[in-house]
Amino acid sequence: MSESKPAESKVSTVQIISFCLKHKLDAEFVGKWRSVTFAKKPARSMCQSLRLIGFVFSPRHGKWAHNCGNPTESAFSSSPFDKYPRRPIAANG
Repeated sequence: MSESKPAESKVSTVQIISFCLKHKLDAEFVGKWRSVTFAKKPARSMCQSLRLIGFVFSPRHGKWAHNCGNPTESAFSSSPFDKYPRRPIAANG
């Protein structure tokens, strides 16, 4: 019996960016990852939507992150937010 692929492998980078723009999220590129930050805890429905498209919450960084199918090393030894340039995808407002 074959295992199904994780949700994030089925979602393209374009779909992730479109999702962020549609919901006017405070989102940014961090290296090859996409990151979303909220000023306060988002509604449960938004958290579920983020999970469905493949985002995971990082309590250490207080951000939602999506690897867009790019394998990475653990962020425990260094912060990707310090290592890679950050570019906004969309801003609230």
